[in-house]
Amino acid sequence: MEFKDNIPIYLQIEDLIRNNIVNNEYHLGDKIPSVRELSLELSVNINTVQKAISNLVDDGIVITKRGQGNFVTEDVSVIDKLRDDQIHEIVEEMYYALSALNLDNDQIISKVKTYIEKKGELKNGKRNRNKGFIIQ
Repeated sequence: MEFKDNIPIYLQIEDLIRNNIVNNEYHLGDKIPSVRELSLELSVNINTVQKAISNLVDDGIVITKRGQGNFVTEDVSVIDKLRDDQIHEIVEEMYYALSALNLDNDQIISKVKTYIEKKGELKNGKRNRNKGFIIQ
């Protein structure tokens, strides 16, 4: 993993683990790699990884079981909130980027709908030679 210079590494490691949970790479109740394993895998100081894990424990996303390791919480509501928070961040970033282009809310909605429709048609392999895309 390549780390960004402008964001503390422990926060980037937290985000990596959060993403792995949301993307179902780590399932509810799964054991996550140990602090030492993550430290070696990511080539970072063990204290940096420990800080990231501690923050995830404080947030209730990771549970520490003494002598066994760290595990993804089994609380579905915590994971649902984590997913919702990530969605909110992504949509917020997109909204502000499009607003910076002087688009109003209706234009933003229209552009997003058009994008989704085109993406769906590309996925289904349907194109109209004259107009580009067919909306079904």
